[in-house]
Amino acid sequence: MTDMIQERRTRTKETWTIKQPYGKLIVDDWEPVAPSGAAPVLLVHGWGGTGTYWRDVAIALSETVRVIVPDLPGTGRSQPVKSARDMFDQVDVLVDILNILELDRVQIVGHSMGGAMSVLLAEKHPDPIERMVLTSLTFFKTEEQKRIYRNVMRSFRMTMRMRAKWMASVPGSVNAMAQHYFYQVPKNNPMLKQGMLDYLELDGPTALACADDATDEAIPAAGAILQMPVLLVACRNDKMMPLENVDYTQNIIEDCQVRWIEECGHLPMIEKRDEYIAILRDFLSL
Repeated sequence: MTDMIQERRTRTKETWTIKQPYGKLIVDDWEPVAPSGAAPVLLVHGWGGTGTYWRDVAIALSETVRVIVPDLPGTGRSQPVKSARDMFDQVDVLVDILNILELDRVQIVGHSMGGAMSVLLAEKHPDPIERMVLTSLTFFKTEEQKRIYRNVMRSFRMTMRMRAKWMASVPGSVNAMAQHYFYQVPKNNPMLKQGMLDYLELDGPTALACADDATDEAIPAAGAILQMPVLLVACRNDKMMPLENVDYTQNIIEDCQVRWIEECGHLPMIEKRDEYIAILRDFLSL
């Protein structure tokens, strides 16, 4: 594996720095404790986040299978970037990860916009992908839904200009932000503050460029030609996704099951961790 630096090794994880023209790409590589023979799992984080929120899932799944968790360029440790990266650029990064890590078999778990990237990845580089889980993702159904989304993102453009790391230390700020993403905000969860810090430290131009691509017709078009089994995990109290579009999304994807998680918001890997991990293990046959 060329242009890679092994930074540190724990009992089950290696962290790689991959030198790319746009900057550095940081990838955590969890080796299985007791390999099952199942294909490795690539966990793709969504907009506004980093690979950090996948940690508990990665630890659990790596009991039996290799797990790959990147911070996509412009997020977390994969900064700075030399220029803004849009969603299609991020898909190219995922292709690079599969090639550089020599993954000729892989299972993909994408969350939110990471799910959209996973769908586009499968269109561009389908051969290695055996199964796919799309979490908290639905395709836009109407132009009105797209218009509402674009209006919401206009407000984000304004707030992103005013971000500062100290905001995460303002009393009540973390909980106020978390209210949008959870059915019941977990108490005393350090992941919540880290999630806010991850958002505050995002590369702004990259985040906005990715957000602008979210309504692109290429996403459902790619979903319509997926050839592998797909599981759509939908959360009953998700405020970020239009839940009325779950059936619509399932009907577009040829071989698609749906699993609902009750009393859960946009981040089931945190709010309903054990239930979510059990769903992944069942579908991915780990």
